[in-house]
Amino acid sequence: MEMKGFKNIFQLDGGILKYFEEVGNQYYDGDCFVFDGRVGVDPALEETPHKLCFSCLTPLSAEDQKAATYVPGKSCPYCFQKPHEKMSLRLQERQQELNKRLEILPGEKPYQQRRPIRIPQQWDGASLLDSVSAILKHVSREEWQREMEQGLFEMENGEKVGTSQRVRAGERYYHVLPQASEPPISKDIRLIYEDEALIVVDKPAPLPVHPSGRFQRNTLQYVLTQVYLPQVPKPVHRLDANTTGVLVWAKTKTFARFLQKQFEEKTVEKMYWVKVQGHPENDHFICEVPISSEVGSVGSRDVDLENGLSAITHFQVLERFKDGTALLQAKPVTGRTNQIRIHLWYLGFPVCGDPLYLPHKKMGSFQTLSTSDKPLCLHAHKIKFRHPVSRQPFEIESLRVPWL
Repeated sequence: MEMKGFKNIFQLDGGILKYFEEVGNQYYDGDCFVFDGRVGVDPALEETPHKLCFSCLTPLSAEDQKAATYVPGKSCPYCFQKPHEKMSLRLQERQQELNKRLEILPGEKPYQQRRPIRIPQQWDGASLLDSVSAILKHVSREEWQREMEQGLFEMENGEKVGTSQRVRAGERYYHVLPQASEPPISKDIRLIYEDEALIVVDKPAPLPVHPSGRFQRNTLQYVLTQVYLPQVPKPVHRLDANTTGVLVWAKTKTFARFLQKQFEEKTVEKMYWVKVQGHPENDHFICEVPISSEVGSVGSRDVDLENGLSAITHFQVLERFKDGTALLQAKPVTGRTNQIRIHLWYLGFPVCGDPLYLPHKKMGSFQTLSTSDKPLCLHAHKIKFRHPVSRQPFEIESLRVPWL
């Protein structure tokens, strides 16, 4: 008080308990807080009914203890928060931590990167050079040979291997890049929901979900893991690096399995907004052309009418624009890779901003966009499924459409 500028200051000689002994309750109203298990005493130094909230440390009167919000050891009328209030506060704290970690992208500073390459069954017993050249066709055989001869290939234990190494199906080898830095990604990651089982992200683009190729640390998986440690969030479905919108993560393997089973049984309802080139003739239409299981040189898929995998997408025209584009709602029944983009491309209405599935049935030479490119106009707007805890229908939608 003196430091604050007060001059006329008095205190009880011997303290409040000494005052009670000599004066009793004269000129005193209320109970006295004490720093022991009694919490409060009256002027006769008898314990009063007060209890302490062990959450916020507020002394609670007998009346306070009658409140429905008083749960011993957990909450009281002064600190109780409704579930949505707790979630809002938790999301704010998580978002602040996320934004802090994104100030400098985790893959921005050069580091030694080990890119995994798993050997498929068909290359069992082949040489490392033959198998890698076949698996990763976008790089020439001669370049892979130079990399191996420079000692840039290792086994999981760090042992270096060369071109003649005989590989076995299921083995994992690593391509080592001594000073690799990763391409930039969008930092505008937004957490829109969290409870004991789920995390829901409103994903921006470009942003890969899983580590792959050039992206190992600049991925949503890596960033979320850093924020939620020691928990490791598990994605229960996926979005392409260039696709924006709602993406659901589970906090445990048990919750993840419960949700993934719903995707397998096709009971999850997903709804996308997509802007296309051209005006579809009908307001409602369905595409059921099968999609190839084989992956192209840049991760592309194609229509395969004879041997493709079943694929079904429902479309509805929401608006036709004067510039020759249209806004559609897409509801995929199946979940094939690039399904919405391939179906619209096949029908003659390629997605605006798509670098791979181009107009006039042409195929582009690359898939992942950069932060400076025009956006891919495909947005996961809403998703509905059974919640793994309540087992009741749960629906959540994105709070934005970045390209509209």
